[in-house]
Amino acid sequence: MRNRVQRSWLIAPANDDARLATAAGSGADVVVLDLQDTVHETKKHVARVRVKNAISEMRAHGSEVYVRCDPELLYADFAASVWRGLHGVVLPGLTTADQVREADRLLGEFEGARGVVRPPQLGEILEADDPRGPEQALEIHLCLDSGRANWDAEDLIEASDRVRSVSLGRADLTMDLREEPSGELHMLPYLNQRLIIVANACGVRPVGAWWRATSRGLAASPDDTQRAAIDGRRAGFRGALCMKADQARALNEGFTPTAEEVAQARAAASDPNASPDERAIAHDTLAWAESCKARDGLKVEE
Repeated sequence: MRNRVQRSWLIAPANDDARLATAAGSGADVVVLDLQDTVHETKKHVARVRVKNAISEMRAHGSEVYVRCDPELLYADFAASVWRGLHGVVLPGLTTADQVREADRLLGEFEGARGVVRPPQLGEILEADDPRGPEQALEIHLCLDSGRANWDAEDLIEASDRVRSVSLGRADLTMDLREEPSGELHMLPYLNQRLIIVANACGVRPVGAWWRATSRGLAASPDDTQRAAIDGRRAGFRGALCMKADQARALNEGFTPTAEEVAQARAAASDPNASPDERAIAHDTLAWAESCKARDGLKVEE
């Protein structure tokens, strides 16, 4: 799981044909079909109808597929989302372990009724025929978008084996914890660092970028996005969410070691005077760079 490549998580409204077409050709490692914030209440029924076909389309273009579900409408959203080809769901707004366990139970019901299993990584066999164990279960990505959820992050993560990745909800956190006059949330660096520590301690992937106060975060420019990805990678993130297709390429590039970093890692890995820690870091960098190269190669082939 450590070298699973999910550098860019592009959110696309499931009811918007133009945005879906753009997402399909964006080169995003992950496309998140949205049934929540970006879909108006009057359009949710349209979005749900389109999810099944959109899953197949995004996967055909080389992206893993998740669906962001409304925590108040989980049954309806899961009913629309749990089909073959889906990798998992993004769940914002959950604040208790019981809510996570209920989402786990409900996903299990739909998996069993429809014979759905999480597909293997792209480039391997297309589908498994039958569930064989927890490794075939659909994943849960938790978006910790409140002070309470961040405080209890460990409990929420450990409430289900399906939880494989976590992120912060910057905009919702700002509203919950109150921003400074500058418009920035002064606790964000601390929350980022804490998320990385908790996620690694719990064995899940921390997803995020080191956004500057002047950037627009999930809707930032490609340059700001790439800088945030580079800083985020160095801090311990391996991928981030975004809202614009041109951010996907910036995230892919920012979360991939540069040629110079790879050269330095090769030198450190073969240096007899390097410390064990230096060699371990070098080997990790080389392995991650190789995984990123392989992931991009799948997109070229498709």
